[in-house]
Formats: sequence, C-alpha cells, structure tokens
Amino acid sequence: MNKKIGIIVGVIVVAMLGVFGYSKLNEDKDVALEKKETVTVTHRKGETKVPKNPEKVVVLDFGTLDIMTSIGKEPIALPKSGLPSYLEKYKDNKYEDLGTLKEFDMEKVNELKPDLIIIEGRQEKFYDELNKIAPTIMLGTEVADHFGSLDRNIKAIGAIYGEEDNLNGKIDKLNKRIEEVSKKVSKDKKTALVTMVNEGNMSVFGSGSRFGIIYDKFGFTPADNKIEASNHGQNISNEYIVSKNPDYLFVIDKGIVAGGNQKPAKDVVENELTKNTKAYKDGNIKYLNTQVWYLGGSGIMATEAMIEEMENSI
Repeated sequence: MNKKIGIIVGVIVVAMLGVFGYSKLNEDKDVALEKKETVTVTHRKGETKVPKNPEKVVVLDFGTLDIMTSIGKEPIALPKSGLPSYLEKYKDNKYEDLGTLKEFDMEKVNELKPDLIIIEGRQEKFYDELNKIAPTIMLGTEVADHFGSLDRNIKAIGAIYGEEDNLNGKIDKLNKRIEEVSKKVSKDKKTALVTMVNEGNMSVFGSGSRFGIIYDKFGFTPADNKIEASNHGQNISNEYIVSKNPDYLFVIDKGIVAGGNQKPAKDVVENELTKNTKAYKDGNIKYLNTQVWYLGGSGIMATEAMIEEMENSI
C-alpha cells in the first residue's frame, strides 16, 4: 500500500514539475523579451511588441525581404522556391531554405528559435502557430493597394531597425519618378489594358484591382471602365482586345513562374486579330517582368523595377 502511495505521489510531483517547467519556459521568454529594447509594430493582424534590431529573423514574404535588403539587413531563413532574380543572393547556403511561400517548413522554423517572424497573406492561417514560436507580424501586399502596402511595410521595418529616415528618403525618390511618368501619360491621354496570360487563357485587370496601379498611379486611362475589380482578373478573348483597341497592352506571363509546359504569352496575345490594334501597330504591347509584378510584392527594389518598366514604355 505504501509502495502504491509512493508511486502516485511520485507521478504527481513529476507532473507538477512538468507544468512548472513549461510555465517557467514561457515566463523566461517573456522576461527575455522585456529585457530587450522593443517596439510596437502595427500590421495586418493588429499590434505586436517585437524586439528592436532582431538578430534572428525568419522572413516568409519577398516584399519584406526586398525592403530589408535595401537597408543591409538579412534574415536567417526564407523560402527559396520562386525567389525573384533580384533577390538571388539568398540562394546561398548560409541562409536556411524553408521551401515555398505556401508550403514552408514549420518544424525548421521552430528549430531555428527566431527572434521575429514576418509573414504575408499566403501564411495567414499559420499566424497563431507561428506566434507561439516567436513574435510574428503579417506584412505582405494587399493586391489592390500596392503603394499603401509598401508604405505600411516601410513603417514597420523602419521602426524595427531604426531606419525610418533612410526608408522614407527612398520612398520620396520613388514617388517623384512615379509623378513624372503619370504627368507624361496623363498629358498624352493614353489608354491601356493590363492582362495576364496563364495556361493559354487571358485575363484583364481594371482600376482598383491587382496590377491596377498602372491606371491608378502611372496615369494610364483604362480602355474599359467596366472591368470588375478582382484579384484573378476577368476572362477575355482576342475579340475583346480588338474591340477596346488600347494604345498600350501590358502583359504579365504567369507561366514563367507557374512552371509546366505552357505556351509563351506572346504566342497567345499576338495573332491576326490583335495585330489590328493600335498597341500592336505602335509597338506598344509590353511584356512585364512577371517576377516583379506577380511575385515581388511591395518592396523597394520591386517598385523601382516597376517604375523603370513604365518609364521605358512611354
């Protein structure tokens, strides 16, 4: 009987020690965060207290990676699949590979014990789980508001690294270039359609939607004012393009990043019908950099590349 009582007491003691140990671990994490200088960051999931100048950052957003790179900051880990060419330095083995933006290695993130985790919309469903590993903020790009997202992301990264003035200076330069493009385009009253080609099909995007910054920021007039705002676009035909007859036709070839044996966008877009449009006749069918427009997100370098493509188009 005494032996049984001893065993029961022993089990209870071990269980209590386990609970105490777990509580102590969480308590130690909170104390450690309090001992570090922190900053409260506003992001798409609310407000989060994060360490200032974190040393071990996991980044699951190419736009954030872009901004960090522009101020000389680097993560310890990121998804390397689909990495835009202007961020190819991160293919180096010194940076841990987490897989893809949608299917990243959660176990590896946990093993790395980061000080901060930065995500975007593709990982939103994992937010609570990641937040248990380390303070987590959600930045990324709201597809209908590229520049609003860029402004928010810059404020967050600037506050974390004390680089507000530096980043604001970069944004001011970008805005001046955008204004110059917009003035010229608006003066010439050029119309445009923004399209994406995927698996042989074409979609068109309007003002206030994904890629809508070509109208809303760069000053092109939509050749069709009735396009529904959508992240995925509105399916169109060659006849539609001919009927709208835009001065410019901007094309994003999703097949470049989607992979597979897809027909090049040029083979889909340019045909006997569309050769009758002003855009074709004037040499103004412009194939945009898919990595920048589709993958890049709201970053400094991605936005610079977008501006440069618009400058070279007019």
